[in-house]
Amino acid sequence: MMMLTHKLSRRTVLAGAATLMLAATASRALAAVMPQLSAKDGSFDRVKAAKILKFGTSNDQPYSFVNVETGKIEGIDAEMMLAILDKLGIPDHEATQIEFNGLIPSLLASRMDVIADAMYITEKRQKVISFSEGWYQYGEALLVREGNPKGLHALEDLRNGAKVGSYLGTVYLDWLGQIEGAEVMSYPDAASALEDMRAGRLDAVVIDAPVAGYALSRNPKYKNAFEIVADYKPREVGTIGAGFRKEDEALREAFNWALKELKAEGTDLAILKKWGLSEANRTLG
Repeated sequence: MMMLTHKLSRRTVLAGAATLMLAATASRALAAVMPQLSAKDGSFDRVKAAKILKFGTSNDQPYSFVNVETGKIEGIDAEMMLAILDKLGIPDHEATQIEFNGLIPSLLASRMDVIADAMYITEKRQKVISFSEGWYQYGEALLVREGNPKGLHALEDLRNGAKVGSYLGTVYLDWLGQIEGAEVMSYPDAASALEDMRAGRLDAVVIDAPVAGYALSRNPKYKNAFEIVADYKPREVGTIGAGFRKEDEALREAFNWALKELKAEGTDLAILKKWGLSEANRTLG
């Protein structure tokens, strides 16, 4: 009986040890697939506990907009955001739609956790907010009326009294404001600028290249009214990122971890291709 008791105890000990080893392995595996954060400000824990992330967008196509047929948010930045939330295990989101130039003030006022809507990472913006690593990159496009009646091929050509528009909050208005002789108009969004050009009140519009391509390919009234100047060379190819309050470093770290995972899997490229972009628009850093 003593031997039997000894053998049973040994089996019990071995089984218990195996269970502990499996539990430890599972714990290590779980830790390996979740971000290990150096920042301890609690911003990521706050969002995880709430099980929802609030983000701001300006309802721009093809970046982040509400599909009127489905009521769901979609677009390049929106789908990058949703893929990141899925990777981080955050089950829900709330998108707030405001004009582009109101995104940073609303973020700083804590009306949202993150802003994501084709926002260039610039030195000027980095003075007031922090950015994630780059999501993707692109340059601007010069749109003119069909046939290019003013013969506009570069920003310098706008000096001869051309009427040009762009939308508030962009670096494009900064550039245009430096061109002597150009008559510059500002708009709340790209669609408003395009409508003014269609009505004959503008000679050109400077907007994001993806917006220009999307507008001409999806909207019949624009397709035959405008053209993208094919030989225009972008002044700057900008890198796009998500914006955070400077004090929310842990949340930014978590996003960067998830973004790195998405890039390794190729999920970012799949999203870019879905919206007409390509490998050239990836940022792999």
